[in-house]
Amino acid sequence: MKTIVCYPVKSLVHTYMPMGCQVLVSESSADFYRLAKLYQPEAAVLFAEMFETPVWEWLPLARSTLDPQTPIVVVPLYQNESLIKEVVQKADLSGVYILSANLTQDEIRKGIGKILSLDDEADTAGPYEGRGMIYALMSHGGAGVTTFCINYPILLAKQNPDKQILVLDMNVHKQDLTRFFKLQQHQLSQFRPDLLDLRTACLRTWRKICKQSNQLPNLFYANATSNWRSMEISNLMASLREQFDYIYIDWGYSFPETDAMQRLIYTADRNLLFVRSDPFSIEGAKEWIKSWEKRGVEYQVMLSHIDKGQNHRIGEGISVYGVVPRISDDRLRQSHRTHSVLVEEFLPPKPYVMSLQAIMETEKMVRGAVVC
Repeated sequence: MKTIVCYPVKSLVHTYMPMGCQVLVSESSADFYRLAKLYQPEAAVLFAEMFETPVWEWLPLARSTLDPQTPIVVVPLYQNESLIKEVVQKADLSGVYILSANLTQDEIRKGIGKILSLDDEADTAGPYEGRGMIYALMSHGGAGVTTFCINYPILLAKQNPDKQILVLDMNVHKQDLTRFFKLQQHQLSQFRPDLLDLRTACLRTWRKICKQSNQLPNLFYANATSNWRSMEISNLMASLREQFDYIYIDWGYSFPETDAMQRLIYTADRNLLFVRSDPFSIEGAKEWIKSWEKRGVEYQVMLSHIDKGQNHRIGEGISVYGVVPRISDDRLRQSHRTHSVLVEEFLPPKPYVMSLQAIMETEKMVRGAVVC
């Protein structure tokens, strides 16, 4: 791929660029504009430190200098990363990909390779074409969504080695899943330009961007926290359906009701509201579910923090997807602190594991009935 790179030291450019790039180096911003007009490369990599003018001037100019279909990868400085993202969004600059300012030299090279589809990492998951199931997991807070996303997909992946499973952290308020699995370098939001249309989104191999489980090659994790537009949600979910069998989305708090959240709710196959088993949480959940019923959306309840022998009836007309018992606060804190997955511990909390297995068996019977 013929790529123009704006970087101050020509002899070091190759250390940032993946294999497969034929590099043309410009050692000044003025030289970049001249060479870009002259050669019209297939891609551009711009190091923000090279531009003396404000980003709201040089970035739109760089975009207009190149063909609209030419991808631009920006390597920002720490102090201007957020401003560059804001300019891209407000100026509606298409085809501009922004790397994180905290990447090492090797991580920059890998990031550029993924964006330009030149990465050399093998895809060990195998091909998949079909229609995956999307599960949107929400709560009013502290009801066990993240704990479920840490544990349940592992059991599901073990029992279904032929299925491709993705777990997404989309909780912009509390990115616990990202911290637990160290997903900071696996952010789907860096590929937002691909989501402008569905065809482009489907061309991207999303599992190469995700973090693959070391023990379970069919299980993937990624961070997708961003202030998404509803159109981007639609295209992202549609493309993920084509590459995964199960997509579990930790959306987290169900307030405020943004356009993106509403689009996700209408797109998902199952909308699960995690509810603590205390009376106030249950009453609030019933009001929430009934309000969405009026809008044509079916919500199911995942009732959590059930004590032994506790009655878990939630009321007539409310569908209960599953029930999970209380796990002691000390056990949860220890698990999160040591990054220990409960279902993989030497002595796992048996009632919790049994409840997840029961959910899996019920899901299997429902899916089986649909297939038949």
